[in-house]
Amino acid sequence: MALATSTGSGKSLAFWLPALTAVREDALDRAAASVLEAGRIETAARRGSVLYLCPTKALAADQLSALDRVLEASRRAGGGAKVDLRVATCDGDTGFEERQWVREHADVVLTNPDFLHFALLPDHKRWARLLRSLRYVVVDEGHAYRGVFGAHVALVLRRLGRLAAYYTRVPGAPGTSGPTFAVASATTADPSATAARLIGVAPEDVLTVDDDASPVGRKTFVLWEPPELPGGDPLEAAAALRHAGEADAALVESLVVDPTAHDDLGLVDEPDAPAVVGDAPDRPRRSATAEAAHLLADLVASGARTLAFTRSRRGAESVASATQDHLRHALGSGSGSDGEVAAASVAAYRGGFLPEERRELEEALRTGLVRGLATTNALELGVDVSGLDAVLVAGWPGTRMSLWQQAGRAGRAGAEGLVAFVAREDPLDTYLVHHPEAIFDASLEATVFDPSNPYVLAPHLCAAAAELPLRADELMRFGDPAHVRELLDVLVARGALRRRTSGWYWTHARSAAAMADLRGPAARPCGSSRRRPDGCSAPWTRRRPTGPSTPAPCMCTRGGRSSSRRSRPGRRATWRSRSRSPGPSTTARGPARRRPSASRPRSRCSPAPGPPRRPLSTVTHRRQGVTFAGATVRSR
Repeated sequence: MALATSTGSGKSLAFWLPALTAVREDALDRAAASVLEAGRIETAARRGSVLYLCPTKALAADQLSALDRVLEASRRAGGGAKVDLRVATCDGDTGFEERQWVREHADVVLTNPDFLHFALLPDHKRWARLLRSLRYVVVDEGHAYRGVFGAHVALVLRRLGRLAAYYTRVPGAPGTSGPTFAVASATTADPSATAARLIGVAPEDVLTVDDDASPVGRKTFVLWEPPELPGGDPLEAAAALRHAGEADAALVESLVVDPTAHDDLGLVDEPDAPAVVGDAPDRPRRSATAEAAHLLADLVASGARTLAFTRSRRGAESVASATQDHLRHALGSGSGSDGEVAAASVAAYRGGFLPEERRELEEALRTGLVRGLATTNALELGVDVSGLDAVLVAGWPGTRMSLWQQAGRAGRAGAEGLVAFVAREDPLDTYLVHHPEAIFDASLEATVFDPSNPYVLAPHLCAAAAELPLRADELMRFGDPAHVRELLDVLVARGALRRRTSGWYWTHARSAAAMADLRGPAARPCGSSRRRPDGCSAPWTRRRPTGPSTPAPCMCTRGGRSSSRRSRPGRRATWRSRSRSPGPSTTARGPARRRPSASRPRSRCSPAPGPPRRPLSTVTHRRQGVTFAGATVRSR
């Protein structure tokens, strides 16, 4: 199912109410069965569960707060009866004990694709209770999954559906059952096609809900171009006038102080008028960051609750600091003065904060303790803060989808709102300010991603085989079966997977999920990046690079089953134990004393001399480890 209505239209209630109702009904049926026929195992019923996925932790925390309010309202409507639903977030900030409680007891789990890929799916046996009872999978902010990140998330969702079908399969019964997927997005051009490509089904199998009947308040949209900086370069102004033969000192001074003073002199329409400094097309303007800080200070001083979106973390901190300075200067800087009180209500929100600090800022924004918040796009996706009056967008966010998502934070629940796009000194921003039709009349961008990309699909096939052996009838989940089988043949030929009559198997000790980084490159060599720049965790020796900015590939045997010193197909390596080296020991900084190459001991990760390296096009495997594209290998 695809939910595609505008921001603030109630999409969260549209997928939460049926999901919570299904879980609640399962709980009631289970309780009734246990009372009527206690002690009979055939009456045992599994309690349903819901998995909610969103791109950011801030959105998960906001949805948790909203769910708590919904459950509290349900409890009051039921006469104070306790609502037996257990809701919790589980991500990288969750402690070990709390994570164990979520595995064993939670009915609704709110997390993100990263946790799903790195923790839940590889350790699926511990999460068997959740996967076995999974009824709904909610994918919020579906438009955010685009590009390489979207391709990764699409394959993660297909792996999730595969495991859920495995745990819910009834022995001896034909077919499989699985959860219902709901993809919600307010800004997507083709919701049915996007949802179908994301979860791996045909577009005609997706039910699209795009009829928006929610109340919408009036929203004022301002395109704001910062003013030109006062004054100018006196040398440039004087040179321009001398070049025109009109080097009048008084006129030079008037033009430098006020570039528009020539309008009063009547020189605009004269054919022999001197060059006017104020009409120069490349005249510098005030920065969007400084202008956003002034606007935020004015809005906070007038009592409006405002979000200011910036392009970077540094920009968020700069806007917040400048706004506080403006408020102190305008309202007073003494202890307990209005300026200090107003400055205390302005803060910055960005990545890098501790979880406690993020939750504190989010709660302060909801309660109104923080009236002005300068933030990155961390608060762009779906955070529902009722009562926000205005939104400032400092600089073009990159896409119309992001612009309308940020603008949707203001004027929610039918209230009026103000949105101001502050242009940077950039040709694209300047064009958009002077051509509003490029913003308001153009359609939204398509959500483009390609799950069949071999550089993205290959590590996920390895991860899927590590979770459960891949069967021939499951290849359709990952795309065209012929294309998937061809890629599996490459992985088998390279040694990444092993082919058996029953399927494809992952036989390496290291985690296959670590080979794919959802928000980074398509893969990380050796699956880890602890000490070596190429990802291997073994000690190594720095040597002369074999190419421009290309680290030597990992040649270590750590994590493998064999310690043979013979060269492997596709590589040439020398493996020598440090304890047997007759010369000085080799440290992480290189050999203590340089010796001839024939007798110099080599590090475990030192490549042997050989022919020039060539770039790797697909996947290179060695029995001791796997290295994907981005490294180089030796060729015979």
